[in-house]
Formats: sequence, C-alpha cells, structure tokens
Amino acid sequence: MQTPVGVLVDRYGARRLLAIAAFLCALGVFWISFAHSFYSAFLSRLMMGFGASFAFVALLVLALNWFPRRQFGLFAGIAQFLGAVGPILAGAPLVYLLGKVDNNWRLILFWLGIFGIPLSLSIGFFIRNKPKGKKNQIIFLNPHESLKERIALLLKIPQTWWVIFYAACIYASLPLLGAVWGTTYLMKRGLDHASAAFVTSMLWFGMAIGCPLWGKISDKMKRRKPLLFFCALLGIGISMIVLYVPVHEKFWLSITFLVLGIASAGQSLSFATISEHVPTKLHGAALGLNNTAITFFAVIIPPFASSIIQLSAKDILHSNVRLYPLESFTRGLSVMPFLFAIAFFIALFAIRETYCRQQHEVHVLRPYISTNTS
Repeated sequence: MQTPVGVLVDRYGARRLLAIAAFLCALGVFWISFAHSFYSAFLSRLMMGFGASFAFVALLVLALNWFPRRQFGLFAGIAQFLGAVGPILAGAPLVYLLGKVDNNWRLILFWLGIFGIPLSLSIGFFIRNKPKGKKNQIIFLNPHESLKERIALLLKIPQTWWVIFYAACIYASLPLLGAVWGTTYLMKRGLDHASAAFVTSMLWFGMAIGCPLWGKISDKMKRRKPLLFFCALLGIGISMIVLYVPVHEKFWLSITFLVLGIASAGQSLSFATISEHVPTKLHGAALGLNNTAITFFAVIIPPFASSIIQLSAKDILHSNVRLYPLESFTRGLSVMPFLFAIAFFIALFAIRETYCRQQHEVHVLRPYISTNTS
C-alpha cells in the first residue's frame, strides 16, 4: 500500500486518511485477539498492515507541510527513529509484560486494540494537513490524474530510480539480521539465547540513533551525497567485521551490531533526497515509492540469503536432521557487504547532490494589491 498511500495523501490530505487508517489498524489488533483460525488471523493481520501502511508516509508529508524544508532530513530521521521504537518495544518490554499477565498475549492485544480507538479519534480532531498561513498559496495541480499517471510521472525522473535502489540496498541488512537470522547466527558464534537476542536488538538501537543523527548533520552541511556514500562505506566495513572477524565477546559484538544499525540508518536520508528530486505534487507518491522499495527488499533478501545457507549445508546431516554450521551462515549473510557496496557506488556516481533544496521549484502565486492610485 505504500505507493497508493502516497498518492492518496497527496490528493486528500493526511488527517482523514490517518484517522481511518488508525481505526482499521486498531480493529485488526482487536480482531486478532479473538482469532482462533488461520483465516481470521490472516485477515486481521492484513488489516493491521493496511492501516499501519499510512503512518510513515503521512507523517513525512505532514513534516513537509508544517516544518521548514531545510530541516526535513532531521524530521525524516525522527520519523525513522519512531519506527525503530516499535521493534524495540516488541522485544524485551513485551516479554516482560507477557510475564506479568501469565503469557496471555490475547489480553495485551485486546487492550492495544481498545487504545487505538481514542487514538484514531484524536487524529481526526487535532491533526491539520497544513498551517493556515498556507491557504493563500495556489499550486496548479491536476486533480484528475490517476494513480497510474502519477507513478508514470514519478518513474520518468531518473533520480527516483537511483534513490530507491540506494535505500533498498542499504536497509536490507536490518531485517536480515534484526528480524530473521541475527539471534540464530549469534548463537552459532557461542552466545546464549538471551545474549544473542540482546545483541541483535542493538541493530534497532543503532538505527534509532543514526536516523535523526544523519538527518541533523545533513541539514547542517546542506549536503546529502557525502553522508549517503559514507553510510554505505561504513556498512561495507562493519558488515565485513561482523562476518569475518572472529569476535565472540558480547560487548564487542554489541558495538559492531550497533554501528551496523547506524550505517543502515543512512536510508533515512533517501526520503529527504527523493523529495528534493521530484515536483511538489509527487512528494507523497515519491515517499511511498521509496518505502515500497525498502519493504520489497526486506521481503526478498532474507529468503535469498536463507537459500544460500540451506544449499551450503545440504550435505551436512546428523540423524536425518540437516545441520547449519557457522560457515553456512557466513556464506548466506555475505550478501550484506555486497548490498552495501551497490549502495556505495549508486551514491558516489549516480545520485545528484540537491544541496538540501527543491530541484523542481514550485511557482507560488500570492494575491497582489496595487497601491498605485494614479
């Protein structure tokens, strides 16, 4: 839904769409707390994803409307920071809460769903699409442009392609280690389950730190490119350390995973960069398309790496059970420095510097009253 969401927010504004989406997300959470079959669980999860898909793009569009454009890198980073809080809260804090309610996850989701109802009402009552001072600005848009036409216009801009590929490549390591293989891989390196889970969570802490940090530095420098390729270069180096340097101490592994998360946080700069490369009327669609690319790579890269892990261990059996040695994980996860390298070359040679300025300036018409009485 990311790309359609961007077009819808461009056309109808964020307030009503966010209120409806929050209500649908809350309804999905409430529904799954009562689910007892695969199909009801599947549909409720689908509704949760549909509702949640509006949050990030709408937040970025509101930031574009309400705050100075020169600070958009910082606000995009803050938005990513808030996004990283979700996986953090879904880890140790949720486990602690489950312990307090005898592992009754249905009860927790029930109250989360209930909480979503006043949240959606608050969004409808208090959020405004833009400041009142912007109502005198007239921007000529075509309200009849379809989703297909908006996307076609967006894809005709070459920089759009380069930015979304950069973002997708530099982000892919986060779900690969942070959501799929990180804990298992670290246990193969000798950590116990609790320590491995803690080290893996440092990826998300690194992202939470890096996103606003890179945005703030980029806005101060009034440059995007130097930080884009620095983050990719940092990712190449730290991912190779994670994979090929025999570090087994929890402290140093935590540091390397933290830095890897900070490097991956460079994808937050892609939202500011792509918004500066496209016309104003395509901002929402561009932000949504960028997030679509990130999400798509987060879906396809883990299975690809997993297939390499499985193929490299296909002949290692013990009591008819396939074993996965550390070397198999190293081969499969070697996709990480490769993706960082692709992002580095894209940032260095393909993405143009915007100097934190809109490259497609909008012509604004303001009412003018002549004081000449002659």
